[in-house]
Amino acid sequence: MGSAGKDPMHSRKLLLWVAAGYGVLAVLAGVATAGHHAAASVTTIKAISVPPKIEINRFVQDTLRWNKDVYTVKSGGTLHVVNMAADEGPHTFTVVAAKDEPKTAQQLFGCKICEKLAKAHGADPNSNAPPKYPFLENGVGQATPPSVNQPGDSGVTGKGKKGESIDLKVTAPAGTKLRFMCLIHPWMQAEVDVT
Repeated sequence: MGSAGKDPMHSRKLLLWVAAGYGVLAVLAGVATAGHHAAASVTTIKAISVPPKIEINRFVQDTLRWNKDVYTVKSGGTLHVVNMAADEGPHTFTVVAAKDEPKTAQQLFGCKICEKLAKAHGADPNSNAPPKYPFLENGVGQATPPSVNQPGDSGVTGKGKKGESIDLKVTAPAGTKLRFMCLIHPWMQAEVDVT
């Protein structure tokens, strides 16, 4: 029997089933993709510490650091910054220009950008009290989290308790590299690549 003998209604039903099948697959793919994007939209950054290395009469090596050197977040995503090294006090997530990052011991112990932005936070260098402003937007103190997109955007993780965290929305466009550090512990430096 040739194609002329086939039932046209059967062909239409078959096409509808195929189209419906592709529609279900498209919906499932969309749900899977949306779930993947939702999971990928939060990047966790942890302040961590392991026991220091000591060689008597030689050196003490502090191991306080961010848990990674480079993080990736989508533009519009969130950075979840967690203090897992509370024995070292609070930490800041502070975006700085590469030229302002301290690289030598002298620069670390006389960190000019640290002093400038700590002052903007309203921190008292003679006190362990929390700063007046928990956040900075482009170097200006405020009570609400900044839109992270430029140097001077900053947040303090809390009063220094383990597990305290802040969430910061990244509004920098894709392709931006944001250098960040802790103003309290200026050797803690890393990068966020915005995709």
